[in-house]
Amino acid sequence: MEAPKETLTLTKIEGATRQTEAAIEAFVRGDFDIAITLAGAAEGMLERDGPHMFSFLRDASRGDDVKKKDWIATLNMERDWLKHPSGPEPLVLEPEHAAFMHSRPHPYKSFLFPSIPIGTGHGC
Repeated sequence: MEAPKETLTLTKIEGATRQTEAAIEAFVRGDFDIAITLAGAAEGMLERDGPHMFSFLRDASRGDDVKKKDWIATLNMERDWLKHPSGPEPLVLEPEHAAFMHSRPHPYKSFLFPSIPIGTGHGC
Protein backbone atom coordinates (compact mmCIF):
# COMPACT_ATOMS: atom_id res chain seq x y z
CA MET A 1 0.00 0.00 0.00
CA GLU A 2 1.34 3.39 -0.94
CA ALA A 3 0.31 6.70 0.60
CA PRO A 4 -1.09 9.36 -1.73
CA LYS A 5 1.29 12.14 -2.67
CA GLU A 6 -1.37 14.84 -2.91
CA THR A 7 -2.01 17.30 -0.11
CA LEU A 8 -5.35 17.92 1.56
CA THR A 9 -6.44 21.44 2.46
CA LEU A 10 -9.46 21.82 4.75
CA THR A 11 -11.39 24.40 6.67
CA LYS A 12 -12.49 23.53 10.20
CA ILE A 13 -16.03 22.91 8.97
CA GLU A 14 -14.81 20.66 6.18
CA GLY A 15 -12.59 18.72 8.59
CA ALA A 16 -15.40 18.30 11.10
CA THR A 17 -17.76 17.25 8.31
CA ARG A 18 -15.33 14.58 7.05
CA GLN A 19 -14.78 13.27 10.57
CA THR A 20 -18.53 13.21 11.24
CA GLU A 21 -19.24 11.35 8.00
CA ALA A 22 -16.49 8.83 8.77
CA ALA A 23 -17.90 8.45 12.31
CA ILE A 24 -21.32 7.61 10.85
CA GLU A 25 -19.77 5.04 8.51
CA ALA A 26 -17.85 3.50 11.44
CA PHE A 27 -21.03 3.41 13.54
CA VAL A 28 -22.92 1.56 10.79
CA ARG A 29 -20.07 -0.99 10.57
CA GLY A 30 -20.20 -1.52 14.35
CA ASP A 31 -16.79 0.11 14.88
CA PHE A 32 -18.01 2.07 17.90
CA ASP A 33 -14.51 2.93 19.12
CA ILE A 34 -13.70 4.62 15.81
CA ALA A 35 -17.11 6.32 15.71
CA ILE A 36 -16.64 7.75 19.22
CA THR A 37 -13.09 8.93 18.51
CA LEU A 38 -14.00 10.66 15.25
CA ALA A 39 -17.21 12.20 16.60
CA GLY A 40 -15.28 13.49 19.62
CA ALA A 41 -12.64 15.01 17.37
CA ALA A 42 -15.29 16.70 15.22
CA GLU A 43 -16.98 18.02 18.36
CA GLY A 44 -13.75 19.68 19.45
CA MET A 45 -13.01 21.35 16.12
CA LEU A 46 -15.69 24.03 16.12
CA GLU A 47 -16.64 26.67 18.64
CA ARG A 48 -20.02 26.17 20.24
CA ASP A 49 -22.50 28.98 20.32
CA GLY A 50 -25.91 28.35 21.72
CA PRO A 51 -27.36 25.27 23.34
CA HIS A 52 -26.13 21.81 22.46
CA MET A 53 -26.65 18.30 23.83
CA PHE A 54 -23.47 18.21 25.92
CA SER A 55 -24.19 21.54 27.64
CA PHE A 56 -27.75 20.44 28.35
CA LEU A 57 -26.57 17.21 29.99
CA ARG A 58 -23.61 18.84 31.72
CA ASP A 59 -25.85 21.43 33.33
CA ALA A 60 -28.82 19.15 34.07
CA SER A 61 -29.82 18.44 37.64
CA ARG A 62 -27.65 15.59 38.97
CA GLY A 63 -28.76 15.49 42.57
CA ASP A 64 -26.85 16.90 45.48
CA ASP A 65 -24.44 14.00 45.90
CA VAL A 66 -22.90 14.12 42.39
CA LYS A 67 -20.19 16.73 41.85
CA LYS A 68 -20.13 18.48 38.48
CA LYS A 69 -16.56 17.28 37.83
CA ASP A 70 -17.60 13.65 38.40
CA TRP A 71 -20.67 14.08 36.18
CA ILE A 72 -18.55 15.49 33.33
CA ALA A 73 -16.12 12.57 33.74
CA THR A 74 -19.09 10.20 33.38
CA LEU A 75 -20.30 11.97 30.23
CA ASN A 76 -16.78 11.76 28.75
CA MET A 77 -15.87 8.27 29.98
CA GLU A 78 -15.81 6.36 26.68
CA ARG A 79 -14.18 9.22 24.77
CA ASP A 80 -11.51 9.67 27.44
CA TRP A 81 -10.89 5.92 27.73
CA LEU A 82 -10.11 5.87 24.01
CA LYS A 83 -7.80 8.92 24.31
CA HIS A 84 -5.80 8.19 27.47
CA PRO A 85 -3.89 5.25 28.98
CA SER A 86 -6.00 5.24 32.17
CA GLY A 87 -9.35 3.55 32.70
CA PRO A 88 -10.83 0.12 33.31
CA GLU A 89 -10.01 -2.82 31.06
CA PRO A 90 -11.80 -4.03 29.09
CA LEU A 91 -14.33 -1.38 28.16
CA VAL A 92 -17.57 -2.61 26.58
CA LEU A 93 -18.84 -0.16 23.97
CA GLU A 94 -22.48 -0.28 23.02
CA PRO A 95 -24.23 1.43 20.10
CA GLU A 96 -25.71 3.98 22.51
CA HIS A 97 -22.25 5.19 23.55
CA ALA A 98 -21.36 6.04 19.95
CA ALA A 99 -24.78 7.53 19.22
CA PHE A 100 -24.51 9.76 22.29
CA MET A 101 -21.07 11.03 21.27
CA HIS A 102 -22.37 11.77 17.81
CA SER A 103 -25.30 13.77 19.18
CA ARG A 104 -23.22 15.97 21.51
CA PRO A 105 -22.32 18.80 19.11
CA HIS A 106 -25.98 19.08 18.01
CA PRO A 107 -25.90 22.72 16.79
CA TYR A 108 -23.07 21.95 14.36
CA LYS A 109 -25.63 20.09 12.33
CA SER A 110 -26.70 23.23 10.53
CA PHE A 111 -23.11 23.62 9.28
CA LEU A 112 -22.37 19.97 8.60
CA PHE A 113 -25.66 18.69 7.23
CA PRO A 114 -27.82 21.67 6.24
CA SER A 115 -30.09 19.48 4.13
CA ILE A 116 -31.15 17.31 7.11
CA PRO A 117 -33.72 19.04 9.32
CA ILE A 118 -33.05 18.87 13.07
CA GLY A 119 -34.99 16.09 14.77
CA THR A 120 -35.31 13.77 11.76
CA GLY A 121 -33.45 10.94 13.49
CA HIS A 122 -30.57 10.84 11.03
CA GLY A 123 -27.99 10.64 13.81
CA CYS A 124 -26.93 14.29 13.86
